Amino acid sequence: MTRTIILRDTTLREGAQIPGVRVADADKQRFVALLDEMGVPEIEIGLPDGVNACADLSRFIRQHRLRIQPTGLVPCYGNRWRQQVDLAADCGLRVDVLVPTSDCLLRETDHYRMSADEIVPRLSETIAYAKNRRVPAGAALMDAGRAPRERLLDIVRKLNAERLVIYDSVGTLLPWQMSALINDIRQAMTTPILVHCHNDHGMATANTLAALNAGAVAADVAVNGLGGRAGNAALEEVVMALENLCGFSTGVDTRRLRELSAFVERMTGLANSPLKPIAGRYCFAHAPVMHIRCIAGGNPEAFEPFDPQLVGAERTYGFGLPVDYTGALEPFLRKSGVTLSPAQTQILLDKLRGKPDWSEEQILKLIHDIHS
Repeated sequence: MTRTIILRDTTLREGAQIPGVRVADADKQRFVALLDEMGVPEIEIGLPDGVNACADLSRFIRQHRLRIQPTGLVPCYGNRWRQQVDLAADCGLRVDVLVPTSDCLLRETDHYRMSADEIVPRLSETIAYAKNRRVPAGAALMDAGRAPRERLLDIVRKLNAERLVIYDSVGTLLPWQMSALINDIRQAMTTPILVHCHNDHGMATANTLAALNAGAVAADVAVNGLGGRAGNAALEEVVMALENLCGFSTGVDTRRLRELSAFVERMTGLANSPLKPIAGRYCFAHAPVMHIRCIAGGNPEAFEPFDPQLVGAERTYGFGLPVDYTGALEPFLRKSGVTLSPAQTQILLDKLRGKPDWSEEQILKLIHDIHS
């Protein structure tokens, strides 16, 4: 049986930490509706300072009977956690109770106001209150990757949470370290694990996959990898890696990934790199002669990991390298069913060099225009 992974989108919550990004309420609603249409099961809409900002969006989800489950964050180190849980109950949110676990965070006593010995009592009190209000509550362990391992395992052994959220808060873990961490936690308890990975060292997607392969059941992802500092694991990358490389199921409609990515670009004003995996303009663009001959000639797997249509993309061809592209024309001429003279072939090559990317349909039309 194919293993199903639960993905929680954190684009709105993490994206709010990017300087200059402000998302209109109407765009938030359209974004949530698009995620729901695509089959993303959960969205984190709460900001770290409480659930209050989530209320309107949660009501929108309920009013439109969307399937996507909204989640809020409730810090147990503040003095407002009871009213935040109460609001979550009123809005139909599940919550994850946030707590610092590493020494460097616990040193910030002015903000977190707790010692290592207070972690379990504070978490337990908040989770118990949430359960009394019939609010599903998980335990969200900030900076778990840098917490002393015995402290972390002692915490998870004593908790009675619905799930455990493991934060690699500043992206310091390597994939094999993430695997070891998840294995250690799973040996200490049986609570389902969700992993939240940051990309400060470019490891967010790899660490997410490592955690899921080691037995975590869910992961936080953000469209286009948005998030604080260097961002988070990219939804589109994690989905395609799980589906194509790991043999897992996500339930996400991959054919709309490019559509989703483009929407978030417009929503946030942040453009992707053209080289970005899955969503970048050039990730299905081909310029070397051999690549063009193979792909246009009917052997695309030679230089493509999967069909671009799987993510709603279209492959393109470029003819701008300082090489002779005559050999690259053969598959297109064969498909066109026409023969060009040497002079016409040169005209074709000159026109192809004048534009950076061409679809096969455009190339075939150009051939017929020149031939006629």
